[in-house]
Amino acid sequence: MSEDVEQLLREKLAAIDGELGLLTAPPEDAGAIQFGKRAGDATNVAAEQLSRVATHEQLLALRAEVLRALEKIDDGTYGTCDACEGPIGEARLEALPWAGLCVGCRAAAPPSANLR
Repeated sequence: MSEDVEQLLREKLAAIDGELGLLTAPPEDAGAIQFGKRAGDATNVAAEQLSRVATHEQLLALRAEVLRALEKIDDGTYGTCDACEGPIGEARLEALPWAGLCVGCRAAAPPSANLR
């Protein structure tokens, strides 16, 4: 497997870890929020928190996919579909180097699955 792909995956992992660090860091204005000051303040804070949680979950899922791709490079199975064990197309791997499923298996997976 190309060292370029491994380097790209390691850089992606570092970027994800950086984003996760930003999401989990306490806000600069922690403790400064005063509920009741304005009618929509509490709603805005709740919506922002829900958005941060959803982003955090998506990043964790992507991180797991990148780690799986690195494992597959190490064990020599990179480019092989985790479901059917057939090849993952080069174009797909170029677009998503962390893809673990071929196009057919990904299309057959339930829409709610966090699989690429």
